[in-house]
This record gives sequence, structure tokens and C-alpha cells, in this order.
Amino acid sequence: MNPKTSIIKLVISFLFLSVLASCTTIHFATNYNLPNETNPNYISTYEVSLRDWITYLASTSVAENDHAIFLGDHLEKINSKLPDLEMDGWCSYTLKSFLRKDKNMTAQKLYIHCKDKYIEIQLPKSAWDSIKKFSLLDLPIVGITYEQALQYLAYKQNIANACHFSSNKNKYRYACFLPTPQQFDSIQTVIDSMNIKGCNLFNYKNSICPDCPNGKTYKNHPVLSKTGKEPTYVNDYFTDNYGLMNFKGNVAEMTSIKGIAKGGSCCHYASEAFGGKSQTYVKPTIWLGFRVWYKVYAP
Repeated sequence: MNPKTSIIKLVISFLFLSVLASCTTIHFATNYNLPNETNPNYISTYEVSLRDWITYLASTSVAENDHAIFLGDHLEKINSKLPDLEMDGWCSYTLKSFLRKDKNMTAQKLYIHCKDKYIEIQLPKSAWDSIKKFSLLDLPIVGITYEQALQYLAYKQNIANACHFSSNKNKYRYACFLPTPQQFDSIQTVIDSMNIKGCNLFNYKNSICPDCPNGKTYKNHPVLSKTGKEPTYVNDYFTDNYGLMNFKGNVAEMTSIKGIAKGGSCCHYASEAFGGKSQTYVKPTIWLGFRVWYKVYAP
């Protein structure tokens, strides 16, 4: 095994990537002060998901109690953290479901890392049945602003530093950040857009068609049939050389510079995912999300 690969796997296991999936310091400058090192060991495996975002809404906006939470009762507290709900797509549908009341409600559990406990959130049972059946919480969060992303990441950094990793004699500290465009490009790899069978290898514009193998398989699936037009699951497709999923395509990922994203998306052609190409944005959009990079400081 490649020594570099062994080191990466060892460090990732030791640092519990499942908890550090998304964390960062909060900054609001267009190009904020961040570590200039590029270490592929410390990059979140997945894009930030809807599950992550709903947990964030509930755990930061609602006082603890023994009753199931209905987020629609707390709009004044969560409104600034909500994405653009007027956009089409499954992200808006899912979040709206958690804000809507119905005669037949159900309560579902979400895990709160910092408290090491579960909280219950109410939503209509009919909506939950669809969310569960089609794994909609595993889609990436989209429709958010640069500032909203930074606020979320500050919350995750607090979890890492104040809750889990300050215990058990672990004195490491975590400074987390969005990468510069140059840092992103430095570990981006180039691959073919399709394999020898004609199946797309990541989610890019027009990546499936009715006659290609994936098109025939996905045509009746409410999420996968929209590949090449809308985001798919954060844990879909294969990992790259650094163990990252969807580092190409799916959603373009915010960088440290507001308005500049990298990696291509479901609404950009395959060639725009690498080669130093950037995607520009001026407002929240269905093809824009983010992933978290971080630096570990020894005691």
C-alpha cells in the first residue's frame, strides 16, 4: 500500500471523521484569514447534507425539553438559517415538510453530537414516508448563502472543540475553513466522465440519457432520474484518490472567496469540474453547496 495512503487512513480513523464532517471558524471577509497548508487528510468526506442542516436548525434554535419539536413553531428563530425555499427540487420539499403541520404527524429522532443525545422532530407522516423511502436527508443542502454556510460551520467547530475532542485527554484543537480556489485545485484530479459501459462517473450536466445504462436504471427513481439536472446523494458515486465523494460534480463547492465555487455541478458540463475551472454565483442556487476543510493544532 502506498505510504501516503496508509497515513491518510490512520489519521482519518484517529480523528473520527464522522463527527468532524463539517466544521470551521467563522469569518465574514470575502477572502478570510485561513491556514495556507493543503492537507488532504483533513477534508470532509461528504458535502454538507440536509440531515446535517436540519439537526443544526433544531439544536441551535430550540430550547431543550422532553417533547417533540415542531420547527414551524420556531420560525422567528430559524428563519435566518433557512435556505431559499422558493427553489424547485427535493431540498426545498424536504425542508418545507419540517415546517408544515398536518392532522397525521410523526416524530423522528435526530442525533445531537454535543449533547450525546437524540431529540425528536415532528413532521407530517406522509412527508416522512417519502423522505425515508427516497433517503432525501442524504441530499446536499443547497439554496444557502455564503454567510449562512459560515454560521453553520462555526456551530460545527464548536461541537468539535468544546464537546467531544476536549474530553478523553484529547487536547487537539480544530481550525476549520473553506478552501481557497488554489487549495481546491491542488488536490482535484482529472477523470473520464464515463466508464467503458457508458455510465456517468459523477453528476454533471446531461450526464445520463434515456438510452444509456444509468438512464434505464434510474428512469423511474424520483431522485436519480434527475441526475444531470439536480443534485444527488452526498454518498453517491465512488471516492477519489483522497477518499472524497462528489468532489467533482453534484454541487459546486463554495471557496473562501465569496462568489467563487469549484468542482463543477449537476448543472455544469463535466469539463468544468477540473482543469482550474471555477463556477461563479451571485445568490443561492440549486447547484451550490459546500464541504468543510480543517486544520488540526497539536496541544
